Amino acid sequence: MVDKPDKPNEDMLPAERRQRVQDWFQTKVSASSQELSRHFNTSISTIRRDLDYLAAQGVIRRTHGGAVRIRQRATFEPTLDEARRSATEEKRAIARMAALRIEPEQSLLMDTGSTLHELAHVVAEMDLPLTVVTNDIYIAGVLTGKRHINLVMPGGSRREGAYTLLGEPGIDFLKDLRCDQFFVCSQAIDLDCISDISPELVQLKRAMLNAAEKNILLVDSSKFMSRAFYRISDLERIDEIITDDGLDGEYRQDFEQSSVTLTCAPVDEERPRS
Repeated sequence: MVDKPDKPNEDMLPAERRQRVQDWFQTKVSASSQELSRHFNTSISTIRRDLDYLAAQGVIRRTHGGAVRIRQRATFEPTLDEARRSATEEKRAIARMAALRIEPEQSLLMDTGSTLHELAHVVAEMDLPLTVVTNDIYIAGVLTGKRHINLVMPGGSRREGAYTLLGEPGIDFLKDLRCDQFFVCSQAIDLDCISDISPELVQLKRAMLNAAEKNILLVDSSKFMSRAFYRISDLERIDEIITDDGLDGEYRQDFEQSSVTLTCAPVDEERPRS
């Protein structure tokens, strides 16, 4: 269903318009400046000023293309479409940084999720012999047919509304696996733990954490200082966190003082991938 646009905003007071933009983010995870401009029938420059104002109030976090909602507690899971449209440039920057950790002949575990989808496209173009184990059907599709990739998929049943395979076959397979690196994502992260919403998915992530020598968390900065229903692991189980350079300075300082390595990937305005 297409959202009906609000009335023209020429005569709307800035405070009223900003409240309506804020209300939008009560039900939406993210939005581009262009999308909001169309919906509220106003100029992109006006919307950008509104987003800057709301970001200064701590309501949203600005991204290069628009904004995402700041969450203190993740009680929902974004749809596939929402996840794909949220913080796209940030996720691509994170994926490029993560790829620098990959060396020839390594065995990689790759989690499911839109940030890992971006990493899969980078890995597909790398001329390095690798073994990749993933429970994500989308990632498998990207890497299928790549001669430098030995692709392995644990068994399981597809999770409704997702690309993920879940279940005992995959968990049993992972018990005997020993990989060099696991690239993991989560719905939320704070100074205590990383967490997610689906208990079945959390079980699989835990099995993957146990199957890797090094665990690297890929998470965009909108997920910081929030917590979801189910703990995946303590933060100390993570060797490195790779996020984008939009991370709040106070959060960055807190994590830099912890035992985990924090890397902030610079975000560039780049051409969309064809």
